[in-house]
Amino acid sequence: MLRNRYHLHHKAVLMVILPLLLFGWACSTQKNKLPNRLYHSINAKYNGYFNARESYREGIRRLSAAHNDNYEQVLSIFRYGNEQQATMVGNYMDVAYQKASIVIRRHSMNIRGVEYNPWIDASFYLIARSHYFKRDYNLAILTFEYIVRQYEPPTKYLAKAWIAKSYHQLNRYDDALRMLEMLKANKDAGQLDRETERLYMLVMADHHVRTDNYLAAVPFLQRAGALTSNKREQTRLTFIEAQLYHHSGDYTNAQQTYARVLKMNPTFELAFQSRISMAMAYAPGEGGGDFIESELNRMLRDDKNKAYRDQIYYALAQLNQRRGREEQAIEHLLRSVEVSEDNRLQKGLSFKRLAEIYFSRPEYLTSSVYYDSAVVYIPSQHDDFVEVNRQKSVLSGLAANIRTIAREDSLQRLAAMPETARNAVINKIIEDLREEERQARLVEQQMMRAASTIAQTRIRGGAGAQEGGWYFYNTTAMSFGRTEFFSKFGDRPLEDNWRIRNRRGADFDMAMDDEWEEEEEEAGDIFDRNTYLRNIPLTEEQMATSNLRMADAYYNKGMIFNERLRDYRSAVSSLESLVNRFPDSDRKQYAYYYLYNLYRELNDPSKANMYKDRLVAEFPDSEFASILGDPNYLEKLTERQQYGKRLYEQAYRAFLNNRYQEVIETSLHADTLDLPTSVHSQFAYIKALSIGKLGKKSEFKRELEHVVANYNGLPVYEPASFLLASLDVPGSLPLEFVEEDPEPESDPGQDIAFEGLAASSVFSYNPEAVHFFVFVAETARTDVPQLRNMVNLFNQANYGDRQLSASSIFLDDKQQIITVTNFSGKENGMEYYNKLMASEELAAFGKNNITGFIISVDNYPVFYQEKNLEEYKGFFRQKYIDQ
Repeated sequence: MLRNRYHLHHKAVLMVILPLLLFGWACSTQKNKLPNRLYHSINAKYNGYFNARESYREGIRRLSAAHNDNYEQVLSIFRYGNEQQATMVGNYMDVAYQKASIVIRRHSMNIRGVEYNPWIDASFYLIARSHYFKRDYNLAILTFEYIVRQYEPPTKYLAKAWIAKSYHQLNRYDDALRMLEMLKANKDAGQLDRETERLYMLVMADHHVRTDNYLAAVPFLQRAGALTSNKREQTRLTFIEAQLYHHSGDYTNAQQTYARVLKMNPTFELAFQSRISMAMAYAPGEGGGDFIESELNRMLRDDKNKAYRDQIYYALAQLNQRRGREEQAIEHLLRSVEVSEDNRLQKGLSFKRLAEIYFSRPEYLTSSVYYDSAVVYIPSQHDDFVEVNRQKSVLSGLAANIRTIAREDSLQRLAAMPETARNAVINKIIEDLREEERQARLVEQQMMRAASTIAQTRIRGGAGAQEGGWYFYNTTAMSFGRTEFFSKFGDRPLEDNWRIRNRRGADFDMAMDDEWEEEEEEAGDIFDRNTYLRNIPLTEEQMATSNLRMADAYYNKGMIFNERLRDYRSAVSSLESLVNRFPDSDRKQYAYYYLYNLYRELNDPSKANMYKDRLVAEFPDSEFASILGDPNYLEKLTERQQYGKRLYEQAYRAFLNNRYQEVIETSLHADTLDLPTSVHSQFAYIKALSIGKLGKKSEFKRELEHVVANYNGLPVYEPASFLLASLDVPGSLPLEFVEEDPEPESDPGQDIAFEGLAASSVFSYNPEAVHFFVFVAETARTDVPQLRNMVNLFNQANYGDRQLSASSIFLDDKQQIITVTNFSGKENGMEYYNKLMASEELAAFGKNNITGFIISVDNYPVFYQEKNLEEYKGFFRQKYIDQ
């Protein structure tokens, strides 16, 4: 009995120990045996890798669900959401990364450079993609590149496609294309399986879309669709194909492809957008317009589309405009704006299209009103915003000048009337305003009664319990009220006296423009006759001021037509009105010169020569007369400017090398030469600085006073004014001008290095010097006064205690400089630079048209003289950004 028990116990121990020994032997990752491979493969696949993959898939599912398609643009081929949406899947990608990393650490069987566990490459592939979706593209590329080097197909080929996708996200399109070309070679060799080929086709199509080569993307998208088994995804790719034709102007193929989408049993959204897009892609001469219009009207009658009526009306407007029915297009656009409730972008696009139609007529004032509205509704990050805002700025300036002319004309006509007739006109204006307010109040009461009736009806019908009986809790009544309000009053701002469209006057356009904004607070009661009488020019001085306003407005209007709108005939009309109505205007010689050039542009040589003769006869000593009277004038002027430039470079190199007496002598020599005023100003300023460097304080002050008195409006004026003001403020003058200046001793090696710097760049680096902030703006694409106003508002909001000021001057005929002074040293200047350049206010102006930087007080006049923006940008990048 004891013996049997002993044997049973011994067998039991063996049954427990033997599996443990086998398990421990199979756990080894360095033995290429079947039990080892099975153990690690099964554990990798069904434990760590399974959990990692599920977390990754859940993250992708959520990201795809959160993705919002923007049908105004070509849809993104991959539904990966935006940067903000990507953050919500970070936790899922972290879990995928951690689980897959554990699989690699515990189950990799890399024996003498060969991996025997087939799930390790899949785990690395999962890790790399988790980096991609966490938007760590550089780390993703490194991991994908490791897969390409280390593992076999198909994973290595899939990794190549994802490397190209990562390069796309980094905007490294050349690198992406090189990787795709490598993958193409693998495809041509027949090495890609179906899944990898489909991914390659999608990435290749995405590459062409990103580089705006839409038609080149079509065959890749078609092949990807053929390799796609998911019907919904196939439909989406077909819709994108139609969009590619549409945005390339191939309307026939676009129409046909949108029709194919409708036959593929699409989702409601895709079907809706396909019908809308068919109207947008209507090609005149192809036929089918009546059918498309009937389809859109049928959609309007369908209650399911009630929330999308603004888009349908917009599509009808586009269709009618393509068919040459502009008035119907305008009606549909107005209806689109009227019925739009929550879709601010669509309302903005409808306003934009109205603005474009009236601009093309050209009816600039009406267009200006619609551009003003478009800017309110189109988001600042939208592709159209910068251009819409630019047009709004240009037309706002034009409208302001047109209003100034109309207002001054009206006021002068009133001034010419007998007092009784004048008072009668003003009384009529006041009477009309009272009637407008009375009508507005009546309409408001009618709207409230109608809304109350709707609310009571809904309450009786049982709906009131859900939406509430009070008007502002009743969504139907609210919606009705919004629609009625817009139809009666348009899109009014929330402000006092909103009922009266023109609160400052009626028939004679008494509204004040920007020039009179400061008087608005004192404007008085719009129903009081004295409010209007105070603005009528009844004295000679007041009439002269009115004429000056009108002459300036004609000139400014002409310049806007000429330079910003390229409407040369309207420019001619404005400038001829100026010279005919105001023959004594200071602007007359400028108007003659521009009229001469405009008529040459319009191929009217007789009129051009007439204004040339007038200019030479009436202003013989002007620079314009010199240009037109001497065929070689510009050549001679250029020669003088080049000589002056070379002489100034010589003086500046001497200044950088502390040879101040040589600078003074060179400047005195320049005074004897016939050089442009701008060059003389440079010499005057550098001579003053040299005298200051020599410690001659009283003479330094006299020279600065000379610069300030004679060169107002030129770049040297600002730094000279600052230094002059600093002389009387203890501690505010830069240190180099405070003490008597024995020439500093220096290391010869330093002198050589400094000479090399002076030879390679005309700019010197002095981080302790006073600095200015500078914007260089293209005048044809930027509203410089509005930009300057934005800078002043930014300064008030962020640096109210510093009393910073912004001024503007022309750099050349195409660019203006806006300068903000003063900043004590590089560090303070860069703090301001970084804050302003990152501001939301600046984004509206489009950074492609504006260059911002800081510049020392010494380099500022040099920059203006050289006008070499690219050279200074390189210097600024090297000395201020990269350091």
